[in-house]
Amino acid sequence: MRIRTTALLLTFLGILVVFNFAHTQNAPEASEKGKEVYEDSCAHCHGVEGRGDGSAAENLLPKPRDFTRGLYKIRSTEAGQLPTDQDLFDIITDGMPGSSMPPWDTALSANDRWEVVAYIKTFYDGFKESENPPKQITLAGKIPYAEQSVETGKDLYVELGCVECHGNVGRGDGTSAPTLEDSWGFQTWPANLTQGWNYRGGADTEDIFKRFIGGIAGSPMPAFEGDSFLNFGLTTEESKRLIELENKDEMTEAEEEESGKFYEKMDAAVDIALTIKEGGEVSAADIQTYNDAMKVVYEKSWHLANYVKSLMPAKRPEPAIGNNVLRSQYVQDALPPIDDAAWETFEAKYFPLVGQVVIEPRQFNPTIDGVHVRSFYNDTEVAFLFIWDDRTQTTGDETDETTGKPLEDALAVQFPVKVPQGPTAPKPYFLWGGRLPVYLWHWKASAPEQVTEFTAKGINNAEVQEAQGELKAQGIYTDGQYKLWVKRALKTDDKKDLQLEPGVFVPIAFSAWDGANGDVDTKRVITSWYTFVLEPVPSSKRFIYPPLIALLSVGFLFGLRAFVQRKNSENA
Repeated sequence: MRIRTTALLLTFLGILVVFNFAHTQNAPEASEKGKEVYEDSCAHCHGVEGRGDGSAAENLLPKPRDFTRGLYKIRSTEAGQLPTDQDLFDIITDGMPGSSMPPWDTALSANDRWEVVAYIKTFYDGFKESENPPKQITLAGKIPYAEQSVETGKDLYVELGCVECHGNVGRGDGTSAPTLEDSWGFQTWPANLTQGWNYRGGADTEDIFKRFIGGIAGSPMPAFEGDSFLNFGLTTEESKRLIELENKDEMTEAEEEESGKFYEKMDAAVDIALTIKEGGEVSAADIQTYNDAMKVVYEKSWHLANYVKSLMPAKRPEPAIGNNVLRSQYVQDALPPIDDAAWETFEAKYFPLVGQVVIEPRQFNPTIDGVHVRSFYNDTEVAFLFIWDDRTQTTGDETDETTGKPLEDALAVQFPVKVPQGPTAPKPYFLWGGRLPVYLWHWKASAPEQVTEFTAKGINNAEVQEAQGELKAQGIYTDGQYKLWVKRALKTDDKKDLQLEPGVFVPIAFSAWDGANGDVDTKRVITSWYTFVLEPVPSSKRFIYPPLIALLSVGFLFGLRAFVQRKNSENA
């Protein structure tokens, strides 16, 4: 038995060693194979010489990585360090969500991906010149996700200035957002922290923590380093006290002296951090001072990572298909207005949006991820609440250089003029119809309380309906998010309008424009056809059948009891 146990243990340890090796593998020496795979699969975007200037690069935002600069955004290494081979392999494998970099885990074998890693490293001499392996970020001292940590992180989010780029609630709508550029001079947008599925380096708290400590090289997102971190060198309590003092209209002489000592302590810690960063000599006492200061930075970073994690759902919402189809809820009374709490009583349905790339001008770099929808109806009307994130509010003050048309945020909701009879019946072409026309509601940010009805027979063939129905609308923009409320009669006298009735499944589709992203005309984000239905009105019979069945059951039991008693008396 002991021999068998030992053999099993050795086998298990062997598996662990193999598993560990597979996840710490270094890239092979660069080869012709790596060059071949790179030029076949990667050069279209990144360029033959790795400068990020491939044939497709012009249409992409963010721009493809320029490998010759040695600046890599997603790393497990500290600020100023090159990525590990595993970091490069993981990015090739998993891709960069929210960008044009796809995952290559199915298109390329693991060996091919390692060959590409080796070849990419030839574009930057720093990989060859580095004598020591890159210093990786330690995850020791992780602070578990907890409510108190989230609250602490929420305060730090404001204190550290995260709101300036990422906005009050993390939707990437901060005051600095429209002006940000990367190291190559291209416009770049801060992450929408509420959409974890688009995090390019992963959405676990450990991944978020790494972005804070290592920064995102080449982007405006800094690393939390000693020479730049707010109040570096102070304890958490000292930092709070300094902020308290600075918020005073006037300090006493003693408070001025106290504040001055805090700044002396910070200056000393920053000097030590810069000396270490530049490779200078420092004493053991200086190293201890630096480590104590960095311990505070790490603790705050974990709290902040937990707060950022709290801003996102556990997973990306499921699209509105199958069991998730949009179902308009019946109410007997008046339909709720835009700010009514009734809208929060059930989950919104999610319609993912993608760039329109079928017809010029195309949108290869969409910024609107999806639209969330809820709906109520009563005996005569239906109301919808549409919600979507947009980092900027754009109302048509600027014009597109190519077309001369206003750049403006907008949303279009598309229905067929006639509901297809049955699941196999043909629908109009999803890009605003064709031979079969579509009926559209078109809303613009410059007229937030107006929806215009269109009939379209093609994406470039839409006409305003001569007879506009009595649609009521209200649009609100707050903290990087639009809410649009639209109400209309179920039935109208216009043959070009969609007629609605309970229990009938109706195709629905969306187009959205982000003016700040250059969206205009066909350059937009779209969905294909989805479905919604007015939930059938609950029958009043459901209140009659249960008590009737209960009475019949009781009567049956009494009858059965009488029958048994009669039989027993006869046998006696």
